[in-house]
Amino acid sequence: VGIPKTMDNDVPGTDYCIGFSTCITRTIQLTNSLRTSAGSHERFMVLEVFGRYAGFTAMLPTMAGAANRCVIPEHKFNIERLTELLSADRKRNPSHYSTVLVSEGAMFEGGEMVFEKEAADAFGHKKLGGIGDLVSEELTHISPKYNNGKKIEVINQKLGYLVRCGDPDAIDSIVPMAYGNLALDLILGKIHGRLVVLKNGRYDNMPIDTVTSTKKVVNIKEHYSTERLRPHYASFEMRPLFIMTSEMG
Repeated sequence: VGIPKTMDNDVPGTDYCIGFSTCITRTIQLTNSLRTSAGSHERFMVLEVFGRYAGFTAMLPTMAGAANRCVIPEHKFNIERLTELLSADRKRNPSHYSTVLVSEGAMFEGGEMVFEKEAADAFGHKKLGGIGDLVSEELTHISPKYNNGKKIEVINQKLGYLVRCGDPDAIDSIVPMAYGNLALDLILGKIHGRLVVLKNGRYDNMPIDTVTSTKKVVNIKEHYSTERLRPHYASFEMRPLFIMTSEMG
């Protein structure tokens, strides 16, 4: 019997994985806290967040207003376009700053994932990291083109483990309790090979091989504007709590 737990919220079959809400809450809080520095220095702010294959942890905070733009693993982005957008955002902002959230798995147009280390973990995954640094360098380099020849400096911060430490938020206090009880009920009922899930606002379970039968990523066509490099949504009516996390791309 399995319980879905990952901040990236990319386990297929469930709308929700333990840790996701706290990650989103922390990201919004930390981004808002850094605004004063970005505004006082009138800079771009680049924040690298978790998200190896799925960009939910960058999408939701951006949708909530924490950032102007986000770049995610599901779409290889054009750095020139990102610089243009952030420069325009900064110009419109009375405090003269703009913010982009960068998923650790995000890739430049024509590029591949950036790894911090070549060594792989027990699951064969190399440690991602460094895309935020590269984005920051390129933004500074290209910015004069969109700022009357003047370079725009960057505040570059990797949020990393700051978003996965401390106490869980309300949702991450309630859901794990429910998941644990659901899993125990299945075990006591001698029912195996199941994954406890939260689907369409209700607790349930499904075959555990759902986890490996497909991938759960951001549906670009439905939820991400590749032109504006930010979440896209036409209507919230009858949508699930976290909007785009109930679909498998």
